[in-house]
Amino acid sequence: MKTSVGMKTSVGMKNKGFTLIELVIAIVILGILAVVAAPRFLNLQKDSKVAVMETVEGAMRAGLEMVHTRAIVEGLDQGEQEILINGVVVPLRDGYPRVDGNDSFDDMNKQVLAWLNIDAVSLTTTQKDPNAADLFTDKSTPNNQIYIFFTSDLDKKSVNFQCQVMYQNITTPEVRLLTDAC
Repeated sequence: MKTSVGMKTSVGMKNKGFTLIELVIAIVILGILAVVAAPRFLNLQKDSKVAVMETVEGAMRAGLEMVHTRAIVEGLDQGEQEILINGVVVPLRDGYPRVDGNDSFDDMNKQVLAWLNIDAVSLTTTQKDPNAADLFTDKSTPNNQIYIFFTSDLDKKSVNFQCQVMYQNITTPEVRLLTDAC
């Protein structure tokens, strides 16, 4: 007679698995993680808009320094002058681009793009064709300021809108970056 030692039959074994309460707890934990953690990781649009504005600011500062260096070399760094850059006459104040708020949106855009290498169109072009470029240039006539906004923010743009790069050269050149509303 043979006997098997240590062998159990399926009779008397319990099935191992998750109870309904364990599954509900796991789903609740995943839900909490999704509500708390996911927005931090999924806010890529804001992060990318901020990165683009930071890049525009850096390009603007570099472009201003290149214009100023060229103005020094050509002896145009004192008072109000003009310089030809990429076939566009750019007005200068003390060797930096001067902003004349009375220039048309299109003329202002040409001047900016002569010294700032970005893909942008003027406000008037953006109003006619919102898909013309991702960025557009605008101006504040009374303040002699240039603004760069996202075309997607056209309906929100203002001098106080918090997703922009601003340039002015009233007494000294100033570049300001705002990204709170990007």
